[in-house]
Amino acid sequence: MKELIDLLSYDKSIWLYPNGFCLLNGGSPVRQQFYRYRDGDILSVKAKEFFSLSSSEATDIEIVVANEPPIIVPKELFQEEDALKFADLQYDAGKISRSFSCDMEAYKLVYFLYQNEQNALDRLPLVKHYTSYWDLIHKHISKKQQAQNLIWVAEHELYLDMYVEKKGKAVLLNRFDYVTAEDKLYHILNVRHQCQLGDAHITIVSNIHRSPLKTLVKKYLDNYSWID
Repeated sequence: MKELIDLLSYDKSIWLYPNGFCLLNGGSPVRQQFYRYRDGDILSVKAKEFFSLSSSEATDIEIVVANEPPIIVPKELFQEEDALKFADLQYDAGKISRSFSCDMEAYKLVYFLYQNEQNALDRLPLVKHYTSYWDLIHKHISKKQQAQNLIWVAEHELYLDMYVEKKGKAVLLNRFDYVTAEDKLYHILNVRHQCQLGDAHITIVSNIHRSPLKTLVKKYLDNYSWID
């Protein structure tokens, strides 16, 4: 996560995940706290406490949207006013309050907020700037000297995020649910096979303490790096 944090424009940020949210203050020292979603308006309550917010301050904050994988649309087909129509192809547009888009090579990434997320954020006295989590991954990869074929994996509780490049071009951004460590290994190997990336370098960024995937990776993968 540190590599992505370095790409943010503001010290304060809220990261919206499918199972919870992370509050981060990137000052010195860096402070961060993850909360799982529960009943009630936990996001706005915890954010006010964490950032010590008062209604009289106009504080800039970056909202990193990682709730769902984006919809990927060729630029020649994209119209901003039709963004929700594209979202409706994959998700329930009736539950979406607001959509955004950003560039990635020859494509537009369409990402969005659900209504409950928007409601909670609206209660915060903040100047909000929205960023796609997947765009941050792409920018991080683009900044580094990387192999032409690569698979970047972020291991989270209950799901994996994957970004894949083939011959230096992004070909896949997706999220995979899992139950066991073997499920995680299967998804990595299957993506490598389906994208025909037998020589791909695999980078795994783990957010799981003492992840059992690490043992499996050592056994079944050669060209990889592991980042705790």
